[in-house]
Amino acid sequence: MDIKAVELVEDIFEINRRICSSLWDIADVNSISRGLSPRLILPQKRNGDIRISEQEARILYCGILNNLNYYYSIETPTVEVYKQTGSKPVSASSDLSLYCESNDHFDKVMNIEFKAHNPAQEQIRKDIEKLIRERIPGNWFHLLKNADSATIPVLFGKIKNSLLQCESLLGKTKLSFIFCFCVFKKSWACMKHFRYNPEEKNFQQYLDTFFNLNYSVRAGKIEIEQVNDWNILSKLQ
Repeated sequence: MDIKAVELVEDIFEINRRICSSLWDIADVNSISRGLSPRLILPQKRNGDIRISEQEARILYCGILNNLNYYYSIETPTVEVYKQTGSKPVSASSDLSLYCESNDHFDKVMNIEFKAHNPAQEQIRKDIEKLIRERIPGNWFHLLKNADSATIPVLFGKIKNSLLQCESLLGKTKLSFIFCFCVFKKSWACMKHFRYNPEEKNFQQYLDTFFNLNYSVRAGKIEIEQVNDWNILSKLQ
């Protein structure tokens, strides 16, 4: 990785950390804000439950970017066309894209996809396909309202299967994605840089090694048993 690529990864790690921290401090309509609470609050659904979604993460992401040197666009039309529904290939969109200013234009340097809860396999596959085919680095930010001992392994399995379904799209393309999974009610997150070079490693083996995080949930807390190079974040840190 060149210097600019390393700096981009470091910046995205820091942005993800800040988003997680802001999410854990966010107030809902029935609670009292604290000193660190953002102005954004969680609304209440008609049945009385508090709603949290990927939109909260995206709004906070944009708020952080407003104070950094990156430029950004939302719902960015893709370069490639996709035939994910219907019979005619059409342009899709990335949730958020980052740009760096270069002389008289802007260079797109990263696409960000936001997910929440436990989506269907096909919803995950579509976004994984976009990240791969757009041929630039990506950030996958996934917000979970809560988690038990099966939540993250099930989610990891869906992402692994989605990547395997898209393996034929790789060619010689090197992949650089940052995966971040934030558990709202546990004030806990894990983050890791996915770096894959098709000329060096077996894809299945790399996926099995990468998506490996042994943990348990005891007394309402996530306890790590084998970290496997994941960056673990928590409100207690």
